[in-house]
Amino acid sequence: MARPQMFNQQKVISKAIECFWIKGYSETSLADLLAAMEISRSTFYNSFGDKRQLFELCLQNYGQQVQQILAMTLLSDSSVIDSSAEKRSAFGIIKQFLYLVLITPDSELSARGCLLVNTIAETAKSDGELNQLAAELLKPIKSALIHQLKREFDDASSTQHGEWLFTQLLGWRLQCQLGLDKGVLEQQINWTLAQLKNNKIGRKAHVN
Repeated sequence: MARPQMFNQQKVISKAIECFWIKGYSETSLADLLAAMEISRSTFYNSFGDKRQLFELCLQNYGQQVQQILAMTLLSDSSVIDSSAEKRSAFGIIKQFLYLVLITPDSELSARGCLLVNTIAETAKSDGELNQLAAELLKPIKSALIHQLKREFDDASSTQHGEWLFTQLLGWRLQCQLGLDKGVLEQQINWTLAQLKNNKIGRKAHVN
């Protein structure tokens, strides 16, 4: 009897994520996955069921990576990157998060976009369940933005601004895939945060 093929599951899942991330769910074939993951067809089916089940697992794993980034940035009330007062502010931490996910990645990684955003765009009219799963895994980002903005605004305003900023983030993700110049993107991020700061100042002036 042949011995079952042994492998590092997390490493294999990471390779599958790369494959789906580059080609998308629909365009990724079983042959693509087997080549990327370096496992046999029988091991694939025994370990992951089928392509769809694997993709759901990959989305969940990608979502966990997003949560780790959020824990280091938006869910923290102090910067892990810079200890200055400005960068410990809510606006400073949001800026660092946006730079981390949008500016820091090289052009090749930026061109891939976000696996969750890509999945939402790809499955919008073809697969409601996958679309909903990807959308649910993105929600923590919006919640984390609102969490930081509550340090600067009341509940209603922080929710409104957080939803607006989240929409901006999704748009920037797609623009990065289209090759938006990083310098232009940086200007847009800084302008957006400046608008939020001005809104806060304007509200304080109105109250006083």
